[in-house]
Amino acid sequence: MSLTRPDKEYAPAPGRAQRWANRYIQGYLRRHPALDAPDPQAVKHARRWIIAWAAVAGMISGTLIGGAEWWMRAFAVDDWEAMSLREQLPYWAGYLAVAGVVTVLEIGFLYWNALRGVANVSRLAGLRYSQTEPLEPDIQLTVHGVSRVALEYPSPGSLIYGIDPHAYLHGGKLIFRALLYRLKISLSSFILRLLLRRLLGRLTLRGLLPVLTGPLYAVWNAWIAARITQHAYLQARGPALVAHLMGTLADSDEHIRLLVAQGAGELIMRNQYPHPNLVLLLARLLDSLADKPQTLEVDWPTTLQNYAQLTGPSRDTLLSALTQAALLSGTYRGSRKQFLKEVFATCQTPLRHDDMKAQQQRLLSGQAL
Repeated sequence: MSLTRPDKEYAPAPGRAQRWANRYIQGYLRRHPALDAPDPQAVKHARRWIIAWAAVAGMISGTLIGGAEWWMRAFAVDDWEAMSLREQLPYWAGYLAVAGVVTVLEIGFLYWNALRGVANVSRLAGLRYSQTEPLEPDIQLTVHGVSRVALEYPSPGSLIYGIDPHAYLHGGKLIFRALLYRLKISLSSFILRLLLRRLLGRLTLRGLLPVLTGPLYAVWNAWIAARITQHAYLQARGPALVAHLMGTLADSDEHIRLLVAQGAGELIMRNQYPHPNLVLLLARLLDSLADKPQTLEVDWPTTLQNYAQLTGPSRDTLLSALTQAALLSGTYRGSRKQFLKEVFATCQTPLRHDDMKAQQQRLLSGQAL
């Protein structure tokens, strides 16, 4: 059952917020017909609007919050700098109340913009789904993934077919990572504003704070929106590309498919995140094996030794499959780049970085790898 329901493996017990986000995205998809193929130009246009609305929200929020402090200092009282901290407290309380309300409204809008954005991008990326029947397990897996992206949730942390995504995170690193995510989700805007007020404090008296904070908040929101929509696009492309990849492996030896599964498992641990595309690929690979194992024990040193023994077409098939797996889980950099360098070096095959970047560009432009 687990191999046919990768969505349950990825999110066995989604929280209330994620369940609500899933329902919103599913409702959006059912209201709009699926496309026969990705529409890269429409995706680009949609992403621009999502990013633009996020930037506008940041501009308005930053201007209101910066303007409130500027007005408080310049007009609310005379000789602000001569006042003691105790005398300033009532004014700071009022300012924080205004900033809190504006921030809550901004965050609410940004979550709505992100959820609607990832749903629209997923559809335009060519995600194939049924409008009348319950969503297929692989599509439901993608919905889980993009909803977590929109909510900026961290890695689920649960085992994925026996693989621990946090296997390379230990003790203090794991605690710090969890704390960092919670701070990023709940306090990022507030911390940014405190830093800006501290850094730009001298400019406050000159009336420049609302002028500067608005654009800075806009850039911050735009960057987050761009990152969210890119992740959503990649995840939405996953089901079709995983099916294509499995088609290329259909005639290969079972030993090759097991070695590809070992590489996908290692990628999950190196990424420290069970990317939905890798979860789906791993489920399909395990299901294609004769004994259909429900779990996989990754033995990377032994796997590398098996990689080194491959020659000819078998080696080419493996390298092509692992390249696609790596690019399906993110951009060609960091842990994915190091993974491919190690694999290609083990197989005594030159890794052409220009070719990797070209393949990544084809993927992001709606073409097959």
